[in-house]
Amino acid sequence: MSTEIKQLVAADVMTAGEVAELLHVPKSTVEHWARTGQLPSRKIGRHRLFIRPAIEEVLLGGRS
Repeated sequence: MSTEIKQLVAADVMTAGEVAELLHVPKSTVEHWARTGQLPSRKIGRHRLFIRPAIEEVLLGGRS
């Protein structure tokens, strides 16, 4: 079994505002979904960041 590890690049990291634009919802909705675990994110200091491939996986139905 082979596990592929992909290097992250700056374009893979998104802010709540960028995710909100992508999903056509308010930034506050994205922040709420992240706090409640509905969208995968990582909190780094005071900032919450989103990884584009993880968001795309949610959009494509790969995660409930």
